[in-house]
Amino acid sequence: MALPKEYLGYLVPELVKRLEKSGKVTLLNQPAAVERVHQVFQDEFAREDRLNQEVREHLEKHNEQIRRDALSYQELYKLVKKELMKKHKMVPMRPEDGTKISRDKAIDLSHQLAKGLITLKQAVKLVGDPNDFRLEILKEMQAILREEFAMDQAVRDKIRSQKREIAEMSEEWDILFKKYYQDELRKLGVAPPVQPSQQALNQKI
Repeated sequence: MALPKEYLGYLVPELVKRLEKSGKVTLLNQPAAVERVHQVFQDEFAREDRLNQEVREHLEKHNEQIRRDALSYQELYKLVKKELMKKHKMVPMRPEDGTKISRDKAIDLSHQLAKGLITLKQAVKLVGDPNDFRLEILKEMQAILREEFAMDQAVRDKIRSQKREIAEMSEEWDILFKKYYQDELRKLGVAPPVQPSQQALNQKI
């Protein structure tokens, strides 16, 4: 599962707040800094979405051959995506250890974020060396991502603690995961309020 886009509502302002607290930067216009950071992440999500769509369209063209030769769609998806990432010179978003953003992608993002904030001179005043600032971005971003990973694991443990076993990736698992994850996001003040229809669903669960 990729990093939920809803989590950006917490990650982005929290990252900006921690960067200012670090003393590596002085914020002259915090909302503008938050908007710049948010845009960098949004652009990366959009780029990843476009890549995934390109992979799906490529495989769709060979759908008949895939069925005829009983090829693994999942394996082909990984292979095609890897080749297209090389073609577009993209850094892999996700690692193989279950976390949401790979270290290479985090490093790539730290460069983009540092450049985006440093060039926002009307809102951000750099204190010290630019690379020290970039490294601070990387450190704080990875710390927040570790917090999200722990939250994700807590949600999964809560589902596994149900009286009866619920198959992972099943429809029921997905419903519960979304419910409990939203509960955790609400604690951070970033999730939308529960709608009446959702409350009825929660009662059934």
